[in-house]
Amino acid sequence: MNAQEAIFKIKSLFDDNIAPIEAEAAPIEETKMEMYEYSLMDGTKVEISELEIGGMVTLEGNPAPVGDHELMDGTQITLDDNGIITAIKAKVVEASPEVDVEAGYKKKMDEMSEAFEAKIAELMEANDAKIADLENKVKQGFAQVAELIEVLSIAPTEDPIQKPNSFSEFVKTKSIKEERINKYRNAILNK
Repeated sequence: MNAQEAIFKIKSLFDDNIAPIEAEAAPIEETKMEMYEYSLMDGTKVEISELEIGGMVTLEGNPAPVGDHELMDGTQITLDDNGIITAIKAKVVEASPEVDVEAGYKKKMDEMSEAFEAKIAELMEANDAKIADLENKVKQGFAQVAELIEVLSIAPTEDPIQKPNSFSEFVKTKSIKEERINKYRNAILNK
């Protein structure tokens, strides 16, 4: 039994003038409404046929309670006893002053660019001071080396302190080594 048949039966009980409904009465066409699911601010899920005045709101298949309800998007709806929307109040969006986003970005980029350039100039100045200090130290080092070379070039030359070894001395050391080796060999063999 559908909703309309139930209404007709109830109506026939109260009205004596209406003939009883026959079982073979013409079939009543059921029109299916397409329902869309929405969420209220408290998270309750409701189904609404149309989000406009006259739209039907149901909660778990039954008409939604009477009163004002607020949807998640901020829209407020007022319902009557049958769950029919009688008033809709769209979410009020506060008008924010127009902000030129692009100008804000440009201003921020200009500020960052100025700060970046100032930092580079500061580092370059510090770097120039370090480079000047290193150049000064290198010049002093070269001056000291030049003085040393000059002193060495003026110093008198003398004979070497030790004369180089002659070939005969090398031969002599070879024979000493041979004597030691023979001595060790004989000591090992005579054991």
